[in-house]
Amino acid sequence: MRDSLKRSLNHIPTSIVLFLFFFSIYAFTMSGTIQYGDEIEKYRVAQSIVERQDFSFRPTAMRNVAGVSGRTYSIYELGQTLLEVPLYVLGKVIYCFFPLPDVNWITMLVVGFLNPILVALAGVVLFKVCSSLGFRYQTSLVLTILFGFGTILWPYSSGFTREPLLTLLLLLSFYTAYLFKTEANVRWLLAAGIIAGYLVFSKFIHAMVIPFLMLYIAFLILENSERAGADAWGTTVDIARGLGLFVLPALLFLGLQGLYALVRFGSVFSGIAGTRDAPWDWILLLLSQSSPNSAVIGLLLSPEKSIFLYSPPVILLLVAWFKWLEHQKAEALLFLGLIAVEFGAVLGRPDWNGGTWWGPRYLVQITPLLIIPVGILLESSNRVTRKIWWAVATWLFAVGLLVQVVGTFGNVRDYLDIVGKGTSLTGQIDFLRHGALESLVVYLSPDGFPIQVNPYGLLLLLVAALLGLWLIRSLQCGDVGTTSVRAGLALLVLILLVEFVAFLVWIVAPYPQVLVANGNTKFVAGNLFLADGRRCEAQAMYLLALDRGTMYQRQALERLAELLPRVEGVSIGADDLMHEVEMPDDATVTRDDRVTLLGDGALRISVPSGRDAIVIAVASPFSVQPNQAYEISGWMKTEGVYGSGYAVVTVFEDDGSWGGGRISDLKIMDETHGWQPWWGRVTTLPTTRRLFVKVSLWKTFGTVWVEGIRLAQITNSAPLSASPTPCR
Repeated sequence: MRDSLKRSLNHIPTSIVLFLFFFSIYAFTMSGTIQYGDEIEKYRVAQSIVERQDFSFRPTAMRNVAGVSGRTYSIYELGQTLLEVPLYVLGKVIYCFFPLPDVNWITMLVVGFLNPILVALAGVVLFKVCSSLGFRYQTSLVLTILFGFGTILWPYSSGFTREPLLTLLLLLSFYTAYLFKTEANVRWLLAAGIIAGYLVFSKFIHAMVIPFLMLYIAFLILENSERAGADAWGTTVDIARGLGLFVLPALLFLGLQGLYALVRFGSVFSGIAGTRDAPWDWILLLLSQSSPNSAVIGLLLSPEKSIFLYSPPVILLLVAWFKWLEHQKAEALLFLGLIAVEFGAVLGRPDWNGGTWWGPRYLVQITPLLIIPVGILLESSNRVTRKIWWAVATWLFAVGLLVQVVGTFGNVRDYLDIVGKGTSLTGQIDFLRHGALESLVVYLSPDGFPIQVNPYGLLLLLVAALLGLWLIRSLQCGDVGTTSVRAGLALLVLILLVEFVAFLVWIVAPYPQVLVANGNTKFVAGNLFLADGRRCEAQAMYLLALDRGTMYQRQALERLAELLPRVEGVSIGADDLMHEVEMPDDATVTRDDRVTLLGDGALRISVPSGRDAIVIAVASPFSVQPNQAYEISGWMKTEGVYGSGYAVVTVFEDDGSWGGGRISDLKIMDETHGWQPWWGRVTTLPTTRRLFVKVSLWKTFGTVWVEGIRLAQITNSAPLSASPTPCR
């Protein structure tokens, strides 16, 4: 039996092992959270498709573009969203067996596996491309590892952006077109057209690669016709037929995108290219605001966005492409065209740097095209030269690996919120040095052993280690030879099933504890920043720790009291806030002594999910002076507030006889968030004589907790409370 198992392992297809190897590591480093931005917008659309069979979605704080009938729609293309739908459905099924306070906790976790899957598939396709191009087995495998862990794509596997999808589709478009060359079967033309069409369906700007693929396909058909001895007319007909077969799916996807735009904004052009403007107007606007010279310098040489810094192995392309041109001219020219047009498109954007994201975001999708030609150097006919290139590639891979680890475990959104600018390599190194890491399975703790790894993460590492040993053995022995698809699929199903069960047991079931562990990590980071005298970063980390639910709540509050001192004033407790209550029969307004931040008991307002309601709790009035500055501050926490409205703290002022009134919203929250502080400042009207503090669930359902409300008059001796600001 042992020999039989050994023989079965020897016949496992390398592509299966590569996928499982990459996926296990990418699952280990995934974040599992969506904070804000276009990623959560696409998630909301997928959620709406499943829940309501509609493209409109509930507005978020940053995304509320009104379309047809005043509803909120995404401005982005539909490609990535449709791939999220089946994962969202799986998350809903899991939620039925593991109900948690917020359904989005599970569905976001499951949807978060999309990019690890896509990047793992991109690695497999790159291996197949290298093999098809004629590179030796060892070379193809090394290039794949170089791509998977030494380039910028790894950090992008941990989040929710669409760069992994664009990378896979661009690479697949070339691969299927190349298979048409090697097999002369028109089915590969149709496949290439479908994949290229879906690339445009995922991000319209990538339609610019289609002409280059068409030229390549036309050249291949011309070569085939000449070899077959066809005349000029026959060759022309063959080219037209082949290009038609390739372009037709792309046109169909473009039509679907136009219909999607029509449904959302009443025009086949609005929203077709990630903007409400017509695509050509948007392109002209971007070009008018671009600075190509700065973009070239930044993308090639700047320490914040250089592609050579964030993907060191691609430096070898500067030599490799010219040598590859001598061996495979058509493919080398196609790669050059695709790289040039993608690079040129980025130069035409005012936001060429990719915004606040890790490295040159808008160049991520061309990473495989920059890596594949390197194989020609690793197969140099000169033994000494070959050894030199292998040594250089190994060194660049080591540097790239360190860079990607920094990017993978960093959090670009937290960095932006804390520092007030986009992330950088040096900035993330600084943050990681202070313990500010983002991970689903790796945590820090101030007590006991400082680093903790979730058992699910340990299992993933064990699987990756075993598969890595298989790959090392195959590198030493060469091509595995005859493979068994059945054995490969059996291994695939077995490992994925084991990892899925482990995910349910150690991540999903105890997910509130996972969040607490992440909160503890932020608390440790706060301590480390504070020890270095970085008070601003420390207070931001303590606030994140409370938001994520750290078990060191009391200690975090004590340090925040020093870092963000609050003005003294009149305390308004939970009992005070229930002086007057307006609510429907199924709502509850109570004092909660279990979920409390300060230990004094929090006001808890809750409405069962399924219908919007208005619940208002009002404190007894406070006498105030006219034309005076007052501050009202406190803490708020929400859970499952997903109705039409929101949870809100407001202040109402009047003249003492219900006249001359004014309402001011002080803090608005929705969805699910941990404890967050808030500060509201008002200058009373000349007629104001009293203030009422109100806490409400306004036209929504869910639960809100409010605690530690303090009302203070602002004077020279009692200045405003300190509040968080960007640290630099």
